[in-house]
Amino acid sequence: MNSFTEAYKPNFIQRLARDHSPLVILIVGIFMAVCIIGAATAPNFLTLFNFKTIIRDAAIVGIMAIGLTFVTLSGNFFLLSMKETAALAIIAFATCMAAGLGFPISFLVTMAIATLAGAIQGVLIGLGGNPIVVTLGAAGLFFGIGSWWSDNLVVSFRRPHGAEWLGSGSTFGLPNITIAFVVIAIIAELVLRKTSFGRQVYLIGANRAAGKATGHENFSMAIKVCIIASICSALVAVAFSAQVSSAHVNYFSSSFGSSGDMTIMVIATVMVGGNSIMGGYGSSLRSSLGAVFISTIDNMMVLHGFNSGPRVLAVGLMIVFSIMVFALVRRGSRAEE
Repeated sequence: MNSFTEAYKPNFIQRLARDHSPLVILIVGIFMAVCIIGAATAPNFLTLFNFKTIIRDAAIVGIMAIGLTFVTLSGNFFLLSMKETAALAIIAFATCMAAGLGFPISFLVTMAIATLAGAIQGVLIGLGGNPIVVTLGAAGLFFGIGSWWSDNLVVSFRRPHGAEWLGSGSTFGLPNITIAFVVIAIIAELVLRKTSFGRQVYLIGANRAAGKATGHENFSMAIKVCIIASICSALVAVAFSAQVSSAHVNYFSSSFGSSGDMTIMVIATVMVGGNSIMGGYGSSLRSSLGAVFISTIDNMMVLHGFNSGPRVLAVGLMIVFSIMVFALVRRGSRAEE
């Protein structure tokens, strides 16, 4: 047993030194120390009610981040139209509900619109379009359609309605949106790890040429992952609209969101989770944990009395922090190869 332990220790230390430079360890250590001190000094932070609040807030961003994770892992960077897709979806859902179509039909119409929105972006990206340029253009298109459709007004529908169970309902003391977040995270992780589609996502993201050589073109993959991301955005929009019984195209923008633009929040969640921006490395579980982490930091700052400005700044700093740490780790790993 002793000989095994002695043989194992050097390997572990070598691997730690290889994958994590002293600078990375120092940066992470300082960051975690600040978080721990902030949490310990925040009033009512360590309570069951506050924990449920954190997870519920994480669910909104987390579901969208799980969808975006598929895009990032496939090597297609990000969709800068997540907020606008959600804006179009929430207008579609609320309009259908206000017209008396009921939850099932309203939900199906919303998901159909989201699928079309994702497919359009996926086709353009799959044909060789730059994901940033394509999704910026799509963002303007979707937001414009949503604004025109709603005449830039609030669309309301009456309570009670068939969507309340998703927006404000709970099961066993947990909000249904939180349960949906956990279920979606588990399903997404199983799809990525246990299915041929998931393996293709990683293959194409890690090496586009190798994927093409084995018959896995990015064209069809781009369409699929963009649809997944759009559907996740629409699901969040439906849940949010069901909670407030209304919709407006600015519900997911920085003018409404207390911690900034929803697209930036979702990208931050994916990056803080440690997913590679170049694709091929990461998981939906990482993004889910990233959502909880960001929600925790935001909650801690709220309890300390910070307004939206410093909280938006904190999100931006977390994006820069995650990119810097990941780059240092990757550089250290390559240097040892």
